[in-house]
Amino acid sequence: MMRQRINKQFRQLKKSNARLRVHQGGTRSGKTYAICQYIIWLLTESEKPLVISIVRKTLPALKGSVQRDFLEIAENVGMFLDGAVHNKVEGHFMYNGHLVEFLSVDDSQKIRGRKRNIAFLNEANELTMEDFRQINMRTTDYVILDFNPSDPIHWIYDEIIPRDDCDTWITTYRDNKFLSKDLVFEIERMRERDPDYWRVFGEGQKAVFTARQIFNNWTFKPLSEFPEFDRNMEGVVGLDFGYTNDPTSACYIVRKGDTIYIHELIYKTGLTNSDIVDELKRLGYDQTLIYYDAAEPKSGEEMKRLGMYVKAAVKGTGSVNAGISLLKEFDIVVSQESKNIIKEYHSYYWEELRDGTIINKPMDRFNHAMDAIRYGVYSQYSKRNDFFVI
Repeated sequence: MMRQRINKQFRQLKKSNARLRVHQGGTRSGKTYAICQYIIWLLTESEKPLVISIVRKTLPALKGSVQRDFLEIAENVGMFLDGAVHNKVEGHFMYNGHLVEFLSVDDSQKIRGRKRNIAFLNEANELTMEDFRQINMRTTDYVILDFNPSDPIHWIYDEIIPRDDCDTWITTYRDNKFLSKDLVFEIERMRERDPDYWRVFGEGQKAVFTARQIFNNWTFKPLSEFPEFDRNMEGVVGLDFGYTNDPTSACYIVRKGDTIYIHELIYKTGLTNSDIVDELKRLGYDQTLIYYDAAEPKSGEEMKRLGMYVKAAVKGTGSVNAGISLLKEFDIVVSQESKNIIKEYHSYYWEELRDGTIINKPMDRFNHAMDAIRYGVYSQYSKRNDFFVI
């Protein structure tokens, strides 16, 4: 087998005997790649057959990130030339009597019904405590978790890291020997531009609530705990267009009394208007009122011609802050499955001047889902229209 250069996270895992092994880190710290290298090393060293589960919240996220890294390393070290087999249908990687299975927690039958020696929970902050419990109970040897500490409050901090049988390491981009100087420069630009963002993604430290955070009291619950809705009679969709660099974001929004429930539908780059329509139809929102960014009239008209029920969102001078103020009048409940809304929620800040003065203007970054939510809520409920209220 070919040798590979490794980062420090590999050695940390190799030396640990803990039941729980947590890698907390900032952006581009190399933790996920190093964990994949460690798992592949185990497959070459262990004499007993191992079953290892690599888990992420959703299957698309799993395939586009950790699974891709794992298979890339396996190919680079020559495992496929040495008899390794990747079964794409089953999501299995088999080598020398060992089995690595790629699982998403939305496939509850596989998560709850199988035993394994080792589990690796990638982006573990996207999972619920119950997800962890179900996986942990069926894991005989140990569990590895990695995550970016972007949540000020999380079960990982409260229930996992304080345990006596847990080893925790914090690493940053400085611990990743494979980064180019250009990328290091881009990361370090955050230090002065946004200290709160830098704390999490530059230094790998736990996010804290700050006076700059626009919202700080939203509640997050599993979608299964939401009330039953008739989506075409009770709710609306807020839509913010994107394409190349910015994602298109669509969110389902419904009000019950003083509570607004929100669920993420789309958060993806590279979607044409017809792609958006196809996705919303597939999800069953083809008859739901959609409020779209009024700055995109051409896109709105195209969606209308494709059979969607659309209206331009209410916009104008002061509408951004008015929408934020209106949202603060409600109790907001977001589904725990809405991972991109949750990420934006924790980094949706007011701008800060050089002298430290916080001004009443949201920072124009990481706000695509927030804009979509604001379009829907402000356009539908700003006039206290009770037609959709039950």
